[in-house]
Amino acid sequence: YTSGSIISSAPHSGNGEWEFIGMSALYSKTAPYFYFSITGDVQLTAPTLTFGQTPATPGASLMSSSGARMSGTFTLGGAIGYPPSAEDSSPYFWVLPKNEGNVFMMDMLGDPVRHIHRLNHSGADRFPKGTVITLVFEESGTRVKHSAYIKLKNNQDFVSVTQSSLTLITKGSATWYEVSRNN
Repeated sequence: YTSGSIISSAPHSGNGEWEFIGMSALYSKTAPYFYFSITGDVQLTAPTLTFGQTPATPGASLMSSSGARMSGTFTLGGAIGYPPSAEDSSPYFWVLPKNEGNVFMMDMLGDPVRHIHRLNHSGADRFPKGTVITLVFEESGTRVKHSAYIKLKNNQDFVSVTQSSLTLITKGSATWYEVSRNN
């Protein structure tokens, strides 16, 4: 091992399943960074660092306070969030398309005076723990209601203004927590 050299790893098989990609190398205090060149659409988890020949264990504590660094463009998927259809049981229970993105352009179908009380309430539609989403509103008047299922800062509803946004995180349950707002 020469400090600054790139050590390659085995490629992902492309089978569509989760796989570990990794490398073995001597540790250098002058260049303690690992490099993976990822050229396709993938889902990433936090890196795991193990010593010796111990394999990484799924479900292990994945990140420490040492953190990680990414370079290059990190793009979040974008999708459109539509209001519930007239056939749905409640006009206040919205279902965002899971696995299509993290940033949702909220399309109010010409009627921005709507209310959002719950997001993805059904267990099958819930996002994984730690998912961060951003709702982007082009029009003013949509109210996101503070409730047991959408916990907003200071218990205050969010009311959209033109080109505003609300960012939320889930713990994997039916409840979302506000991270930030721009209104």
